[in-house]
Amino acid sequence: MEIRIAKIEEIEKWWDKKIKTVPKDLSYKKWKENFVSGNKNGERKTFFAFDNGKYIGQGTLLLKSNNSVLTGNGKAEILKLEILPKYRGKGIATKIFEKMQAYAKANKIKTLTIGVEPCEIRNMQIYFHWGFTNFLQCIVEEYPPKAEGEKGEIITVLCYSKNI
Repeated sequence: MEIRIAKIEEIEKWWDKKIKTVPKDLSYKKWKENFVSGNKNGERKTFFAFDNGKYIGQGTLLLKSNNSVLTGNGKAEILKLEILPKYRGKGIATKIFEKMQAYAKANKIKTLTIGVEPCEIRNMQIYFHWGFTNFLQCIVEEYPPKAEGEKGEIITVLCYSKNI
């Protein structure tokens, strides 16, 4: 297995594949735009995991955002941590997290933050196991709309941090 910083072309290809599964969902196009531009301008670093050259998961460090509680001044937020279903339960998310944490340390990040929806109990347990036990804040976010003229889904996110 290989975990490394994803190339812009790989990120674009991954999002294009996702967009093809739901071509009428405008939110995926907005997510692609955010992830590609963020990786290009240094606001994000996306890490891909590969098994024999095949994509199996990812995680992104958000290095800069409008939320000063989660990013900036030595803080970075973990986003989009996902593992393909058939590879879950094999410690791959932990390996991606460790790679992101090592990158953060090497780049003078002192605190990692992470957000989780209250209904995502399993994810919350994993994050607590990784040391994200310092509660920061509860925020309400709006996802990009899925169709023209619609409002985006409103979600509640619990934010935690850990010092590294």
